[in-house]
Amino acid sequence: MAKEAEQAMRRLADLQGQLEAVRGTGTAAGGQIVVGADSSGRIDSIELNPRVMRMPSQDLAEALLRAVNAAQDDCLRQTRDLVAQTGVDTSVDEAAFEAMERRLTDAHAAFMRTMEGH
Repeated sequence: MAKEAEQAMRRLADLQGQLEAVRGTGTAAGGQIVVGADSSGRIDSIELNPRVMRMPSQDLAEALLRAVNAAQDDCLRQTRDLVAQTGVDTSVDEAAFEAMERRLTDAHAAFMRTMEGH
């Protein structure tokens, strides 16, 4: 049992390292705009070919947005693929989530009533 737990911990540590290494890339304007995103989906690089500066500003903005979204989508896809390879169930139990949310709301309301009394 301890050996299985140790193996599971090793697999999770490996997964964490792989998730931290995820890098997403998105392109637009025929590859003239390249956007990079880190493992959290934050944009960490934008490369613009000088020719894109000739584009009308609205077209450039739309192309840049497409590249950013594509980079973030790429991160999400890679993350989902890595998690799926582990066999971890990532489905959400909506009823349990709603019950937890109700308990937190009730606890917050009780706390606020207590604070108002002081």
